[in-house]
Amino acid sequence: MILTILLAYCANNDTAKIEDAVNSQMSLYPEARLQDLYKAFFQAEFGPEHIISDTLSAGRYLDSELLIPDNSDIMYEPIGADSAFFRVHLCAVQSGRISRNELFDAFISGARKVEADEIAEWAEKWRKIEGVITSMNLQLPGYEADRAAIDSLLNASQYVLHHSQQFRDKYDPHYRIVRKDLFYERLYEALK
Repeated sequence: MILTILLAYCANNDTAKIEDAVNSQMSLYPEARLQDLYKAFFQAEFGPEHIISDTLSAGRYLDSELLIPDNSDIMYEPIGADSAFFRVHLCAVQSGRISRNELFDAFISGARKVEADEIAEWAEKWRKIEGVITSMNLQLPGYEADRAAIDSLLNASQYVLHHSQQFRDKYDPHYRIVRKDLFYERLYEALK
């Protein structure tokens, strides 16, 4: 009986964490779609690995993005149910709060290779997350189309999905993903 109560508590706690993460994203990005929520959760699961084919090209891409004004209202945001990663918006560099190299080094240091078996585990985890999102009845635009696209992606043993066009048009996102420990170690003092 104690085990049953403990399992129920853990399940409820996980649900509450997912709901909090979704509500946080929706408060920042009220026009987000399921695809955009998926992106936040997979970034929180895997970090920045998907964008780094080699550090030289990743550095050049960051430099080119830094030429585009980042009009974010925030410099950073935790993502995912456990906030294991942060999005650090490029306005943090453009405003002079942190340097390009500080951001780039923290970003690269948090990258790791995603193993094939992790994608299957992620697909199962996403199904639970998506179930919580469904229960929240958010009336997300294009929900069924996004859901089908995500299912197709996961069924092909892939996991990377970009922001929706609607999200890009509305919010024009420019950020890098930084692991939580590196964020607090290297960037937080300058950004708080």
